[in-house]
Amino acid sequence: MTYYYLHLDYKDRYIAKFKTNSTDMNLIYKKMSENIIKDGFNHGFTIQQQIKRYTTFCDSIYKMKDHCEKIRASDFILFFSCYCALCKFNCIKPNEYMFLKIKKRK
Repeated sequence: MTYYYLHLDYKDRYIAKFKTNSTDMNLIYKKMSENIIKDGFNHGFTIQQQIKRYTTFCDSIYKMKDHCEKIRASDFILFFSCYCALCKFNCIKPNEYMFLKIKKRK
């Protein structure tokens, strides 16, 4: 199986890289954002409220990265989920990413 690194940028700033096994962004969106969106609806949040929450979280991670603060791995995963949810809601254009194939060394 081929593995890739997905490098994510937010507001023209590199945020993080994630391991994936596919280059299909629709599959990645479905896997990462489906659960967070469903949980938002289960807790009674409207689409606008979810958009505001996800944007606020992504902006806070952006500021932490800008100020060279430490960011936990769980926050990076939540950022990735929020980023995918915002792409699903058409709030941000998912054009700030890049897939790089992981080379296996012998």
